[in-house]
Amino acid sequence: MANKIVSLVGAAQGWGAGRPETEIGPRTLQEQGLAQALQIIDPLIAWHGIVEPDILSTPHRHLHLPERLQLIARFSEKLAQQVKACEKSAFPVILGGDHSVAIGTWSGVITALEAQSEFGLIWIDAHMDAHTQDTTPSGNIHGMPLAALLGHGANELVDVCERGAKLHPSHVVLIGVRSFEPEEAALLDKLNVKVFYMVDVKKRGFESIFHEALEHVSRGTKGFGVTIDIDAFDPTFAPGTGTQEPGGIVPRDVIPCLAQIKDNPEFKALEIVEFDPTRDEDNKSAKLIQDLISAIL
Repeated sequence: MANKIVSLVGAAQGWGAGRPETEIGPRTLQEQGLAQALQIIDPLIAWHGIVEPDILSTPHRHLHLPERLQLIARFSEKLAQQVKACEKSAFPVILGGDHSVAIGTWSGVITALEAQSEFGLIWIDAHMDAHTQDTTPSGNIHGMPLAALLGHGANELVDVCERGAKLHPSHVVLIGVRSFEPEEAALLDKLNVKVFYMVDVKKRGFESIFHEALEHVSRGTKGFGVTIDIDAFDPTFAPGTGTQEPGGIVPRDVIPCLAQIKDNPEFKALEIVEFDPTRDEDNKSAKLIQDLISAIL
């Protein structure tokens, strides 16, 4: 992001999650004055816009999986176009929204950079998000975005912006995983995707693992990005998420690592997702999101 203006892109999507309140996350951050707080560090930072689904999820939770797939596919296309436009002149920070927004985010970034299968992604998450519509036990699409970006699952999710996989398995690293199902683990294992479980983080330390991940996603790519699901953090620090998982990473380990890559010209975008303001306590999660973004300014 060296020498680039930083722009905030809201991804107001709740259709992918069991709890739809992530849909109001970006607007809440905007109304709480996130941009104004960050302007103390960078006066030029501003909202590029907030992308919303065709219909709000909260009053329509009865929709079946095929209908939700279509809604999320259309939303992903809209978000991808917004991100593509932003990527041309600024460094995009995408704020979700449930993690299904990653399909639109990274499809847009990769298409803008003409880097299909040549882009690296560090996926910081308590979960693998590598189900397909055939393996999901919950039917929740926020458990599918990584699989879709790797070319597996429903065509309408896989083919956003361009046909086929956006990411090559050798350019993806997961960090902080501690809650998953055998089917998604089997897919990532078959694809030989590198996964650092939470037990690895506790054993080696986040910084050591992050640096290894960074080297991995930088090798043979045209750039890399970082996506952070706030449920990767221990709920003590980030209670404002619909999928709290105890025993997670701590901000003091992650924030310095983001600061170390802020001037890396190959760092192309940051995504922070799964903020549910209705579950936040004393604005802990909102403040954490602000601190994460501050680290790259």
